Amino acid sequence: SMEPTPSAEDRLSALEQRVAELEAAAAESSALQEPGATQQKADGTSSVRAESPAPSGFPESSVQPSAGNTALPGDAETFWALHGLVDHLGEEGGVTYTGYTTPPGCSGPVAWQMGLSSAGLAQIDFAEAAGSLAALGHPVRLQLLQAIYEGTSTVAELGKDERFGTTGQIYHHVHALAGSGWLESARRGHWRVPAQRVVPLLTLVLIGTH
Repeated sequence: SMEPTPSAEDRLSALEQRVAELEAAAAESSALQEPGATQQKADGTSSVRAESPAPSGFPESSVQPSAGNTALPGDAETFWALHGLVDHLGEEGGVTYTGYTTPPGCSGPVAWQMGLSSAGLAQIDFAEAAGSLAALGHPVRLQLLQAIYEGTSTVAELGKDERFGTTGQIYHHVHALAGSGWLESARRGHWRVPAQRVVPLLTLVLIGTH
């Protein structure tokens, strides 16, 4: 028996499919000639042939392991704090943050160090951080903290900045921050970031912006 003759619509569909296959093959051939190019596959996914570069803002050596440790960067001069941590804690490791800085308007520097070994970190309940972190979860509160950190200490002074809203709103934010330990009363009507919270605050800001 004779097979049915393909309709014009069937022939057009087959032609479109063939053109798509040829375009995909041409694109793949072009990508293979460019180091690091991204290849688009027929199923819509993509793959990168070259290794991904180091994260922006970090030295390239930060992703290169040293010969003696598969995770520790080999550049001890650049990663002096990380190497010092491993030297102190050994292979068990841990996490620490530290800082030494003079806040604007202060007469002297603030020094701070906090850390736990890996064993200590395993005992932490992450949920315990909710209250302290939640107090910072508002852009206006972070702006208030920055203003106070930089030397603005009274609600009256803060009220001159339209970003902070009404006096009542400022008091609400200030009391929430004080209740979570991010602010303290320096003297009647004056607020400041407690010395023991300066480096932790700057660390969190650094994490959120870099």
